[in-house]
Formats: sequence, structure tokens, C-alpha cells
Amino acid sequence: MKKAISAQKTRMYLENPDASAAATGLLKGGSKSKPCVVIFNDASKLRNGAAILLIGTGWASLDGGTWVLQNIDFDAKTAELANSDTSAETENFGSNAAWVLHAYIDVCAVSYQINQNAAADIDTTTLCDEEKTSLVGFGDPGTLTFDFFIDPTDPDYQALRDAQKDGKTRMFEIVYRNKAVRTLPVIVQSVNESGGVDQAVQGSATLKITGPDVLTMPPGQTTDNYVLIPVLSPTEGPQPLEVTLTLNEAGGQATRFAIDWRDGGSPEYVTTHQAKHTYDKAGTFMPSVIATVAGSLTAPFKAQNAVTVAAPPYVLTASVVPTDGVAPLAVTLTLDEANGTADYFDVDWGEGGSAQRVSDLTQQHSYANAGGPYAVSVTPTVGGVSGAAVAAGSVTVTAAGG
Repeated sequence: MKKAISAQKTRMYLENPDASAAATGLLKGGSKSKPCVVIFNDASKLRNGAAILLIGTGWASLDGGTWVLQNIDFDAKTAELANSDTSAETENFGSNAAWVLHAYIDVCAVSYQINQNAAADIDTTTLCDEEKTSLVGFGDPGTLTFDFFIDPTDPDYQALRDAQKDGKTRMFEIVYRNKAVRTLPVIVQSVNESGGVDQAVQGSATLKITGPDVLTMPPGQTTDNYVLIPVLSPTEGPQPLEVTLTLNEAGGQATRFAIDWRDGGSPEYVTTHQAKHTYDKAGTFMPSVIATVAGSLTAPFKAQNAVTVAAPPYVLTASVVPTDGVAPLAVTLTLDEANGTADYFDVDWGEGGSAQRVSDLTQQHSYANAGGPYAVSVTPTVGGVSGAAVAAGSVTVTAAGG
């Protein structure tokens, strides 16, 4: 049984990635924004301030990282990832994205102290060359020290000692009495015992802080960050293609949106949460949107997905005139193209010989002998690819005086 005195009911916990996960689940999507808003299949096992490991999103800015959840909406199954920035991502969100909530140990802290150095320029003249250069922008996040009073046989205490031995970066949580949560990454540097009574020992631990901390507000208070999640539908089709852009907001409400459809036109200004647009040319497009919130312009928010517009298929029509007459019979083949230009055409005049390769859209031919009907067909080659043969008609030739 743990023996701990916690000042004003503040509790502290250390992540234990070596233990079985406390919970796991899948992600349905994420926004390309700062911060990123993710959508869970099920958010019931999560809470504000919890730190989750993400895998399989396909986004380098998220995968393999541990992110603190804020402003969870349990109805919408969404949450913000504190300090995340996915605005530069271009790939679609991974279909196998998952999250892991690791187990935590109670360190039975009696009191704690955080020492942080805010230095922006640390002199390194004793470490560098004769020019006495220094490292500009180098910062030391500092250390966290806490005193504990705990049963030495408690599995949580053993896990704390193991953390000091393996040197892994772990998340540390300070849960205040008002339910606010401070979360920060640490490495356990030392665990020292200074004695104890009965079945408990007292001592202290020093943790190296390896990155910025995140403060998550108590229930009922939010850490508002305006986020816009533009979603396109459909995401592919032939030109001309009409699409609908749906604008989902979190952390505020915009009065106007400037949409850059990224097809060379001027931005479109709308005040509604849906906008339609027709892409008249082929290509892949990812719109971006700038919102006006409280009179100020936000940074551009990229659409959640891109749209691929395919060029309409190449079409060839062919006709031959006249379709009957007396030998020798001169005929004219006329070709008409749409949605492209062929490299050349192979004309089969229906007489059993080799096809005639031509490049003009009109071609003359003479049938010397009576016969037929001669089936005339044309095979186009477009972009180096041979297409299907197109029928131009049939020609019947009769003998003179017949």
C-alpha cells in the first residue's frame, strides 16, 4: 500500500512505456493545421492532458511522436494535439493510423521543484575554438526534482528505479487539485533514498526536462486555438469537375473565408461553411483557406485532401465519301478530333493491304477495281499509345458500264 503525503492533493505520474498499454485505438483523420485536430474512432478512454503515441498516420510531423490531448470533444470524437503543426503535410491521412496510451506510475510525490533555464545565448568559449564562438539559440529546459514517500516493494517504485536505469524519455504529469494538468517530457537522472519508517522509504528523484511543457486547463476551461479543417468532395473525376469544400471550425468562429482553389484564379470570398467550385482543367489541386477571426487574418489552412481532375478522353470521328460509285472511284476520308491531338493515324482502306500511316485530317484514296463493300477504319496513336480503331464507313465500287 502506498504511503504518500500529497500537498493540496497535487498528484504526479510518470509514463511507463515498458508496461502494457493503458488503452489503444484507431484514428479516422487529422487536420492539416497548427495545431492538428485528430478524429478518433472512440475517445471514451481518453482525457484532456493525456499524452498519446501516434503511429501509421503517414505524416512525418506526427508519426512516432507523443502528443498531449487538449479540448477533447467526446461527441465529435475530436481533440487537439498540443504544439503540433501539420500544415506542411501533403499526403492523405493514413488509413491504418492508431494511438497508444501508455500506463503511468504514481511516484507518490510529497513536493516538487522545477528549475528551468531560459537562456537564449550560452557562452561556450571554453568548449570552442580560438575565435571564441558561442551557440546562439541553445536553450536548456532544466530539471524537475520531487520528494517521495513510498513502499519500497511497490511495483510503481520499482518502475521508477527501472526508468533511471534505462534512460528513456518519458512523459511526466502533474495533476493539480483543480484538475489542471501539466505534461512534460523527462529523463529520470537519479533516484536517491534518504531513509524511511515502517514499510515506507523517503527520498528524491531528479528528472532532466527534455522539451517544452504543456498546460491543459481544468474541466470547463479551454485552451482555445482556432483551427479550420477544409474537406473536399469528391476527390477525383473528369473535367469539368464540380467540388464542394466544407469548412469545419474549432476554437472560434470566422466572419469570412478566402479560398484559393489553386487553379490559377483569384481567391473566392465566402461567409458560409460550404463553397462550390468547378475545375475546368486537368491536374491535382489542394485548396487553402484564410479565415478572418475577430478582425484578424489567420495563416492559410490547407484542405484535408486533394482533388485530382482527369482530362476528358480523346475522341475521334471519321467519315468517308462517297460510299459508292464506278471504278476507278476517288474517295475522301475526313477525321475530326476532340480532347487532344493524335500523333498520327493508321488508315485501313479495307482492301486487304497494309494500313496507310497519315498525319493530315483529310486523306484521298482511289479504288481502282470494282468490289466491296470495303470497310474503312482509322486507328489513332495519341501520346505514343495506340487507340481503338474507329469505323469510317463502307465503300462499294461497281465496274464501268455495269
